[in-house]
Amino acid sequence: MSVYDPLIPEPSAHDSRDLERVQAEFEHASRPFLDSAATWLAWAILLPAAALITRRLPADAFAPVLLVWSAAILLGGAVEGVAIYRRAQRHAPTPLGSWALRVQGNLSLVALALSAFLLWRDLTWAIPGVWLLLLGHSLFMMSGLAFRPFRVAGILYQVGGIVSLAPLGIPLEAFAATAAVANLWIALSIWRRPATS
Repeated sequence: MSVYDPLIPEPSAHDSRDLERVQAEFEHASRPFLDSAATWLAWAILLPAAALITRRLPADAFAPVLLVWSAAILLGGAVEGVAIYRRAQRHAPTPLGSWALRVQGNLSLVALALSAFLLWRDLTWAIPGVWLLLLGHSLFMMSGLAFRPFRVAGILYQVGGIVSLAPLGIPLEAFAATAAVANLWIALSIWRRPATS
């Protein structure tokens, strides 16, 4: 018996049933958002493209960089918005799904605040890694309860974040590769998933 055993007790059968119930609820709430792989394919193209275009811009080109990322996010958001609207015609929203979206929105605000701080401290090279780590944590911890492939994507994002922050000089390349692979993995997993009612 180690000193950590009292802090992390062995799960009981009751604990396992609780976890299964939570996973079932998250899976049910996520169905409207996992009907189509189109959104994830769009992000797999748009995010890497924005990162690679940014890599070719001058380091002090703030306005063009802002324009590139705004265009990518607006275009990806439009694809996602259309998909969500279509799904809403077939699936009623759930309180858990609405709560999860609010949590994701809060995470985005945290990422924006950290990005602003890094801009202020002239550490813009670290922004891609911070976003990868935050997205990876969210995908692994919360989204993974709804759909197991999200856990793999979360790990990929976190590994990409570590590579991006490592002193290799390739933060945007690491972001592009990670976003492409992780989002393609999710899209493929949705496409291969058995149809649900």
